[in-house]
Amino acid sequence: MTNNGPGRSYPSGCIIFVDPEIAVNNGDRVIASLPSSNEATFKVLVEDAGKHYLKPINPQYPIIEITEEMQICGKVVGAFTPE
Repeated sequence: MTNNGPGRSYPSGCIIFVDPEIAVNNGDRVIASLPSSNEATFKVLVEDAGKHYLKPINPQYPIIEITEEMQICGKVVGAFTPE
């Protein structure tokens, strides 16, 4: 995933490492399950006015409000880009 703004980007083929045991906080990169599509997504956790959202790393995609059906699978703790 490439970020069109400043900050970290994750090129195609990049391997991310996720720890399901670490608590997640506002601004953390996370993996979350999307039960409506049986898929997982890689986003930034955002808290605003008591609500939680999943903000895409690529700003071309929409922000998703976290619902009761969604689950945070873990915090992204690292990445590896093969040569």
